[in-house]
Amino acid sequence: MKPGTQKHGKQQTGTIIPMTFKTLAKNPVFKTAAFLLPALGCVLLPHVMTDTYYLGIINYMILYAILCMGLNLILGYAGLLSLGHAAFYGLGGYTTAILITRCGFGFLSCLILSGIIALLFGILLGLPTRKVRGDYFCLLTIAFGEIFRLVAQAWIGFTNGAMGIVGIPIPAILGWSIRTEADFYYLGLILLAFTSITLSLLVNSKFGRAFIAIREDELAASVMGINTAVYKIIVFGIGCFYAGLAGSYLAVYQTTVTPSNFRLEESCLMIIMVIVGGMGSLFAPIAGVIIMTLATEYFRGISEYRMLIIGVIMVAVLLFRPQGIFGTSAFKG
Repeated sequence: MKPGTQKHGKQQTGTIIPMTFKTLAKNPVFKTAAFLLPALGCVLLPHVMTDTYYLGIINYMILYAILCMGLNLILGYAGLLSLGHAAFYGLGGYTTAILITRCGFGFLSCLILSGIIALLFGILLGLPTRKVRGDYFCLLTIAFGEIFRLVAQAWIGFTNGAMGIVGIPIPAILGWSIRTEADFYYLGLILLAFTSITLSLLVNSKFGRAFIAIREDELAASVMGINTAVYKIIVFGIGCFYAGLAGSYLAVYQTTVTPSNFRLEESCLMIIMVIVGGMGSLFAPIAGVIIMTLATEYFRGISEYRMLIIGVIMVAVLLFRPQGIFGTSAFKG
């Protein structure tokens, strides 16, 4: 009996820890704590980090996180390679800048309209996906991005040309005047939370499953009854909507927008951030944003070699971790 009992005891010992961890992971209290503690840390961060320089870097991380999560919806979930994402970012920025400085609109209405206008242009550019695919669609997005930049640079009467629109006033939302780096941090955090929640709901819906099916095998998805052309147009427009929100945030944060803010290099940097973090995983691109932003800042002193080092990081990730640093099912929405 004793050997049997010992054997039985060993079997229990071998299964107690995994079962306990699984049970703990499913515990509502554990889940709530796992969400609330990081959220509390984010809320308290400006009170701990008082250096405005570092807080400014974090604000740009939040900005790129919104951009890259929207781009990840297009690239990671629908499999559409877009190298013109900076153009929709610019549409949002110029929409807010023009409406605030020339039409007297409030920031909240500008924010909404910036997202809607970027969405509409995204749908218009997405229409050719019915006939243009793969590399040709990628070239189409590059062309759109360059056309947007050149128009913004040449249309001096409307966009003020290469000088851009300057003197964008300090935004206010429901009496809250957003002036300091900490204020912009909280504004960005609200926008990032909105982006995260809405994208999480989307990718876990039937629409999200349809996007993934199109990415995996477009022909099989169409055989299953999914209207692939319509879904690709929808996903492209939604991804661009978030770029419009980010552009609106940029306009009031920098108090200026210029064509140089929305070059092809910006679109390439966003693509790199998404790939480094992990395509097709909802929150993984945020890791890519943090890594690439810190790398950019750390090597700012040797700017002539900075892009070379960033390229090396990109190649290393593609060679040793092609799915991205956090491109695993654990991070999927």
